[in-house]
Amino acid sequence: MAKNTPRLFIVVGNPASGKDELIAAVNVIGSLHAEIVPKHTNRPWRAGDDAEMICCDGPNQADYDLENCDIVYTNYGSDYGIKSSYIWGKLKNGISQVLVVSNKDALNKLKKMFGDLAVVIYVYAPITSEEYRAIEEKKQRDKQKVDPDYVINHSYINERVHNFDMAWKLYEDNFILFDHVFIYADKREDLFDQIFRLFRAYES
Repeated sequence: MAKNTPRLFIVVGNPASGKDELIAAVNVIGSLHAEIVPKHTNRPWRAGDDAEMICCDGPNQADYDLENCDIVYTNYGSDYGIKSSYIWGKLKNGISQVLVVSNKDALNKLKKMFGDLAVVIYVYAPITSEEYRAIEEKKQRDKQKVDPDYVINHSYINERVHNFDMAWKLYEDNFILFDHVFIYADKREDLFDQIFRLFRAYES
């Protein structure tokens, strides 16, 4: 872990902007630099959630504790919660954290709580809402080919398409809160390089 002042890296971005890729990068390669902050949520568990999401019905549901989270917000009809005590505990142990949040109230609370320790990153990808819809529908059709009993969740896709620009509006209306912008142009290695360069900059 970093020997210098640990940070809370807060990642904001639209669907398909590269947030999941950043989480994967930190989980696979970035554990020497930072760890992912888990979020508690009452939405159903989905394949690929891994340790980032503590769902009420997921494999780690024994740790589900949305009720005692002090930062709670709603996105796409589901509630999400974060424990600031968890983040503080890791920071005090010298461990930087990465947290994905695209909610204005939660972002403001985090900035107020962690001050200069919070580094806010906007991840931008040149993708439209309809392109996102096509990608998600293909993913779900592929799942259906593997599992004929799988039911495509059209309401989930429609809601995310409807609110597709939510993170961009958050950035546009509150750009003074943001410290860095990443560009995701469909090359994962470029995105990985950006996050690790940022880690090293704050560790130097």
